[in-house]
Amino acid sequence: MAVTDAVSDLDLAVLLLNSVDLLEEPADRMSDDLGWWRRALARNGLHELAAAQRDEDLPMLQALRGTIRTVFESADDEQARAVLNAALLEAGAVVHVGPQGLGVIGTGPGGDLPARLLTAVATHVAERGVARLGICASDPCRCAYVDQTRGGTRRYCCTLCNDRAAARAYRRRQRGLS
Repeated sequence: MAVTDAVSDLDLAVLLLNSVDLLEEPADRMSDDLGWWRRALARNGLHELAAAQRDEDLPMLQALRGTIRTVFESADDEQARAVLNAALLEAGAVVHVGPQGLGVIGTGPGGDLPARLLTAVATHVAERGVARLGICASDPCRCAYVDQTRGGTRRYCCTLCNDRAAARAYRRRQRGLS
């Protein structure tokens, strides 16, 4: 289940969060089964991980998604750390040192995927804080993103949401000038 260089565990956590997209129909693409999740993993080159997903893991993945969203929406690092510490303990996250450096295994519900994703988010919070984890500012979108800009100024999940927000702001300004 090795993750390719192109897709990190933090990227997978964001992908899981964005399985709920209020601009799509249905908004929750994992409400009934893991078909969307498997396809998304495969599209990102994670064929082995996609094949390992079982429909009985759906409730676990939905709960994991909720926990990670809580971290992304946390007001401060302390709140995020409290959520993550409890979730890591429940996931059975165990850090080990291997040939490639630190790795994570999980023995809790769902195997190692919850431990890996929670550890990736926890590592980010420990190194950079929650200020670089965001939820799109373009209503009604609520997709998540990791701000990797130099100045930490990202506010939107994608160019489309940025453009829509800019167009709305332009129209508001135009109405104000009339």
